[in-house]
Amino acid sequence: MTSRRNFIRLAGVGAVTAGLPFHSMANASPATVPVQSKELFELGVAGYSFFGYNGDIDKDIEILKAVNIKYVTLKDFQLPYNCTKEQADAVMGKFRAAGIEPYGLGVIDMSNEKDVDMAIAYAQRAGVKMIIGAPRANVIQYLESKIKATDIRVAIHNHGPEDKTFPDIDSIYEKIKNMDKKMGICLDIGHSFRCGHNPSEMLLKYKDRIYDMHFKDVDKPVKEGKTVVNGWGNMDFISYLKALRKTKYSGKISLEFELKNPDLGIAESLGHFRGVMYAVK
Repeated sequence: MTSRRNFIRLAGVGAVTAGLPFHSMANASPATVPVQSKELFELGVAGYSFFGYNGDIDKDIEILKAVNIKYVTLKDFQLPYNCTKEQADAVMGKFRAAGIEPYGLGVIDMSNEKDVDMAIAYAQRAGVKMIIGAPRANVIQYLESKIKATDIRVAIHNHGPEDKTFPDIDSIYEKIKNMDKKMGICLDIGHSFRCGHNPSEMLLKYKDRIYDMHFKDVDKPVKEGKTVVNGWGNMDFISYLKALRKTKYSGKISLEFELKNPDLGIAESLGHFRGVMYAVK
C-alpha cells in the first residue's frame, strides 16, 4: 500500500506542478518536492533537453532546482567547444554553486582526428571525467589511443535506425569489446526501442560497458517512433527499473527530453520515473 501511495504521489508530480511557476517549485518545502529513491544510480538531465533555451544557464538551473535534480550533462550551446578555461570554470562554477554537478559533456560528434582532439581538450578544460560521444567508425581506434593517456571515459551514444554506424548498443559493443575499458556505452533507451529492441535486455546483455544512460518515452517501437512525455508512450519502465537493479547499475541515468519548451515535460517525466522507482520493488 505504501508503494502504491508513493507511486500516485510521485507520478502525479508533473500534473501537480503544471500549475506552479518554476520559481515556486524551486522554493517549495521538502515535503512538496519528490525525494529520490535510495538507488545505486542517480538521476540527471541531459543537456540537450534545454535546446529551446538557447544557452540560458540561469533558466536551466532554475528548472533543475525545481525538479530536485543534482546532475546534468552539458551541450555546446551551454558550454561552447572553443571555450577558454576561464569560461569553462565560470559555467561549471555556476551550476555547482546551485548544487548541481555537470558530470559529462555531449553528445559530441567526432568525424575525424581533429574532432577527437577537440573533444578531449574540451573535457579537460571543463574538468569532467566523461564524454558522451558519437564517433564515426574511422576514428574509434584513434579515440581509444588518445583516451588511454587521460582519466576520461567515453560513453558512445546509440542514435537509432537512422545512424548507420551505431544504431543500437550491440553495434557499439562489437567495436569496443576488445578495447580499453575507458571506451564504453551510453544507452539511449528511446533509440534502442525505435530499433525494435528491448532496452532492458540490451542493458542486461551489455551491462559491463554501459557507463551512462539517456531515458525517454517513445510512442512506437519503430524507426518513425516519436518522443513523448514519460508515461504517455509504450516504453516498459517497470522492466527497465528491474534490469537496473539486477545489474546493480551505479552510473547516472539522465532524462533526455526532446520536445520544445520542456520545463513542464521534464517535471512530468521525472515525476513518472520517480513514481515507478518507488512503486516497483
